[in-house]
Amino acid sequence: MLVIALLGLLIVAGVITELMLTDGVRAGRYNNPNVATKVVRGTIYDRNGRALALEIPKNRLYIADDVRDKDIMSQVLSLYLGQTPGEILEIIDTAQETGVRQIIADDIDQKTLSQINDELEKNGLAPLKAEKEYTRTYPANFSAAQLIEETESVYDKVLSPVPGFDESTTYGNDVYLALDVDIQYLLDLRMQDLYEIQSPDYAVGFVLDITTGELLASTTYPFYDLNDSAGIPDSQKVNRTIIESLNRPDVRISEVKVVDKVTVHNSDEVVDSYTLEKDYTRNLDALRTLVREQDGISSLMLLIPEEQPKYIVFMGTVNPRFYKISSVLEMEMQNLEKGLASQSKI
Repeated sequence: MLVIALLGLLIVAGVITELMLTDGVRAGRYNNPNVATKVVRGTIYDRNGRALALEIPKNRLYIADDVRDKDIMSQVLSLYLGQTPGEILEIIDTAQETGVRQIIADDIDQKTLSQINDELEKNGLAPLKAEKEYTRTYPANFSAAQLIEETESVYDKVLSPVPGFDESTTYGNDVYLALDVDIQYLLDLRMQDLYEIQSPDYAVGFVLDITTGELLASTTYPFYDLNDSAGIPDSQKVNRTIIESLNRPDVRISEVKVVDKVTVHNSDEVVDSYTLEKDYTRNLDALRTLVREQDGISSLMLLIPEEQPKYIVFMGTVNPRFYKISSVLEMEMQNLEKGLASQSKI
């Protein structure tokens, strides 16, 4: 019994000693899980499968702050990158001053990179290495800019999920909007004309499918290029056409369907689809309640074509400085109808 008691005391003393040496925390082995190092954001499409927002891989060439002979480096790079040695020297100097590597070429092909490195090695300099990075691009430029940017925000976690396990790259889901880029382009032209004629604070317009309530086009003018929107004020990025068009995707406004479906990236597997909860109404007065009416608005909503209508079209301008008369809006409606006819949309 004495021996057993002594063994017990030794075990307790050993545990206490271990806890004291480890600050009261018992050390254990932890293996980092194999988590994806890259998340590629999903693509936003229109109803016909044309990309509105997508990730493009680019081979970016960086210059570090440890360039041994920046004069030779600048001379070599200038032969292949379309920049002067002086411009390249400025980039190298910035890298050395800040200690942060700088992009010397936004997207470089492998052949050019090989030529650069061959020349660098001839001059006793270390080769450069390009890194594959994904950048967001918007092929439609300004078309439906506000709605697309709103989609990017509201569907952020759908497009960019958390990194997955046991995979090198995690791909986000794809979002399909009800938009038709062809109709969107026609509406954009009319909104631009309306803005130039009336000089309002802004102009808004949308086109709905009269049968399904799908939002086929949505414009807030002035629009902007999504590929170069850093300096655009937030007020210009507001989607002013439909109230709460994307705020509650699971509880659709009965009259308007903005999102068609969400699918697994590069597949037809549907993750989620959105349907109208109620029968679509053609009541124009009911639809007008969805439009952000403000003091000073000049607006018109029509069925196109008048006989056997296919679309409900809204156009409006807020605080127009010239030609507030409805004939201007009617003229643009007629021009839009001609455009739809020319594309066999009616």
